[in-house]
Amino acid sequence: MEGSSISKNPRDALKVGISANLGWGFELFDLVVYLYAATIIAPLFFPSTSYMASVLEALFALISGYFARPIGAVIFGHYGDRLGRKTVWFVSLLGMGIITIAIGFLPTYAAIGVAAPAILIILRIIQGIFLAGEWGGGMTLVVEAAPDNRRGLYGGVQQGGAALGLIFAVAATYLAEALAPGPLMATLGWRILFWFGAIPLIIALAVRWEVGESVEWLAKAKPKIEKLPIATVFRKYWKFVAIATVTIFGESLLYYGGVAYMPTALTLFTHLGVYQIANTVLVTNIVWYVLAIPFGYSSDILRSRKKLLASIYIITAVLAYPLMILLISGSYGLALLSGAILGALFAYQYSILPAWLGENIPAVVRYSFTATVINLGVAFSSFAPYISTYLSTFLPSVTAMSIVLIIGAIAAVIFVLIGPKDRVHEPLI
Repeated sequence: MEGSSISKNPRDALKVGISANLGWGFELFDLVVYLYAATIIAPLFFPSTSYMASVLEALFALISGYFARPIGAVIFGHYGDRLGRKTVWFVSLLGMGIITIAIGFLPTYAAIGVAAPAILIILRIIQGIFLAGEWGGGMTLVVEAAPDNRRGLYGGVQQGGAALGLIFAVAATYLAEALAPGPLMATLGWRILFWFGAIPLIIALAVRWEVGESVEWLAKAKPKIEKLPIATVFRKYWKFVAIATVTIFGESLLYYGGVAYMPTALTLFTHLGVYQIANTVLVTNIVWYVLAIPFGYSSDILRSRKKLLASIYIITAVLAYPLMILLISGSYGLALLSGAILGALFAYQYSILPAWLGENIPAVVRYSFTATVINLGVAFSSFAPYISTYLSTFLPSVTAMSIVLIIGAIAAVIFVLIGPKDRVHEPLI
């Protein structure tokens, strides 16, 4: 059966793509809501004589959760390859959603002292374990459900969820600001941001419940299950593990240092209002959401993944500094322009990734491989907001942010080019 074509229904592939879109959107919702809230909750959970020190500690708490993700990748990848994709994928979404909402109920430092930041960090760590199964599971299922000549298209459907998550985060910000304006954001408003997560969570769970098991897993993996998939990944595919991990690291530096960091950067380095910042993030992600599908599909039409990824990384490196100048210039119009361009750049990069990763690894270990490389790469790139904020204490903020983006783009382009050849339109292995 290995290497043979399996008949796949585009309707089923679309259902999987939409479910992955919503789940991935919820994951990014949690991230961006935390970054929105970081400037508010920093002194509430990490009081210090310096406001910037409190913000840095709040961002470090975010990082702690990301370093739990490789552990979760091994756990969810193991059971996803051995027991099937669907149930494992559903559990990962449910677990991370419950914790997002729970964060909104946490008592602050003023109420319970050092236990407050400790509990917050513990919840972020547990959530990181659940998060690890979400994106990797989505990538795996989408690639396996898509017809051979449409993997880029459905990868674009899934990856557009990153933008959807930020759009949900903007909606949560509007609601929180309306219900708890001004000083109330420090008491009630930041909690509303996390509670709002119940809405995208319920929608995502409802759609995911209807998704069937992967036909690729049933046909190619279930008959010859690996006893320890992660061991096989590192023994047989160690070279691609290294290449893909560094590529994801560079890619994610661009995301976490650019789009995800946007609300924090605009709050720290400009005098734009809450709604202006929210609108900038909204425009960025509407552009991303609209372009994700056609950009992903273009890699099917042009029959190229590597060249397209490398090209967009190079363009991003060249545009990084001027885009950061526009973004934090203090001009609302220029911030919107910068955000729209960033949205287009990230739509292209993210849309192609699922197909590029999934086409070059066999079904018996695909979940373990995908979850491992993306979560290792993301773990180290999660330092981007912290590094940008820290560098801005002694460098111009534009320079600090640009350094992170340029390093990410250079790492991504080098490693994607030395990766395996394209297998566009070929049956999965």
